[in-house]
Amino acid sequence: MTAQTRPIISIGDLVADLVVSIPALPAEAGRHQIAESIQLEPGGGANFLIAGARLGAPMAAIGVLGNDDWGYRVATLIRGEGVDLLGVRHSGTTTTVVVLVGQGGEHVFLGQYGHSEPVSLGPVDVEQIETCAAVFCAGYTLNESHLREMTLDALRLARQHHRPVYFDPGPQMADVPESVRQELWPLVNTLLLTAEEIAVLTAGSAVDLLDLGPEMVVVKQGSAGCTLYEQGQEPVVVPGYPVPVRDTSAAGDSFDAAFIVGAGWGWSPVECAKLANAVGAAKVQKLGGGRNVPTRADVQAVIEQFQIDISLPEIWD
Repeated sequence: MTAQTRPIISIGDLVADLVVSIPALPAEAGRHQIAESIQLEPGGGANFLIAGARLGAPMAAIGVLGNDDWGYRVATLIRGEGVDLLGVRHSGTTTTVVVLVGQGGEHVFLGQYGHSEPVSLGPVDVEQIETCAAVFCAGYTLNESHLREMTLDALRLARQHHRPVYFDPGPQMADVPESVRQELWPLVNTLLLTAEEIAVLTAGSAVDLLDLGPEMVVVKQGSAGCTLYEQGQEPVVVPGYPVPVRDTSAAGDSFDAAFIVGAGWGWSPVECAKLANAVGAAKVQKLGGGRNVPTRADVQAVIEQFQIDISLPEIWD
């Protein structure tokens, strides 16, 4: 395969989000509010997949959606964005989340994990991983017991074939068994996480995370941008872009996708971080995730507004 056709693969974490925009949070018992909007959107890993596809990268998913109405409706929406779902099975129930979004951009997630029989990598999955541009996984996937072994197998296979592995632990990493964590860290090339999540993984600092196994740690800091850590080098701060915040949900997923897409273009880590910060800034100005993650035009507008010294290529190369 050429670089133009090799996909970025996301493992697991496919979710149905019911996004409800309300006047104010917290929602209180007995205090009724009229929703501004209610939308069904693909969530979780789908945010990542759609954000990458909109930047022009081939994106593919391996995992499970429920053999239910939520699962099939979400699959239709994701495919509509040009994402390859050949590695997605329909089994059991779909992970479903109600996302309450206040007018100030704050949000609350109310969710239930889906369930299915344990799944394993099939021949098509193996072929995709062996030849892909990169593999991405979020910590939420490791909390789904039916996906855990398949996920670790996928990451092992990626490393065996020298495919870069990116991992975003998320806040739910605190619930992942320590034995699974120990298996995971040597498989990760780049760790992407928020400043708040560092304490979930170590009693030390972001620098200490490099001792777990990753070659690079990218700490997402919202409007402040991000900081890059590499073994034996001084941290590099890449400033963010101040924009009005409508909704921060899916901003981290969009950031992750942009950083990995930039790496696929052959950009330096600093250039990838500039792109990721721009995509994050574009996202927080929009309500909801899924099909509401930034378009290429949204990202270009941020690049032009802040005169960022990067240029989106015409094609994935």
